[in-house]
Amino acid sequence: MLELGRAIGSPTLTPNGEFVKQIRQVAAHQAPRGSQSSIYGTGPFPLHTDTVFWPTPVRYVILRGYGDTRRSTTVKSFKQMTIQCDSSFPAALHHAVFRVSAGSKSFYCSLRFQHHDDSGWRYDADLMYPVNSAAERVHSELRELVMEGDAAFITWSESMAAVICNWTTLHGRGEEPPNEGLRVIERLYVR
Repeated sequence: MLELGRAIGSPTLTPNGEFVKQIRQVAAHQAPRGSQSSIYGTGPFPLHTDTVFWPTPVRYVILRGYGDTRRSTTVKSFKQMTIQCDSSFPAALHHAVFRVSAGSKSFYCSLRFQHHDDSGWRYDADLMYPVNSAAERVHSELRELVMEGDAAFITWSESMAAVICNWTTLHGRGEEPPNEGLRVIERLYVR
């Protein structure tokens, strides 16, 4: 994974100091406070952007799965998701202000950000809170859209890795299969 990460950018340490983090499904009461597992337990995760609490979210997320890989990872482009909204949605999106809050970190932002000559989107309904009426509207519509089942699915095998552009594509965790065994997703952030 590190070799793949270096081929597309600069692998970046996670907040806890690891390059490759192993993510396992855990019950809500066993999960770190504030994590998606503490909210959703072993259930599906809604579509989201990783590292929304960084000033500039990480550019790529590389994932690799092993163990019981029957559970898929969901993905959907931000543009594809919002194209379903009515014609007044882009104006609301442009004026929406959110407060990102994760632990001791808190700041205000829009969903769209600029980084040098490029731009991207950030969205995580569990870490971003609307602070104006435009954001209330955007938050309400997006919250419904990230839970809808029309996303694409990554079906895992132990010989594959997926590179997700975190600036344009949201990802989540699919439905739990019957009698799920240990499923491990390895994750690497790349700038």
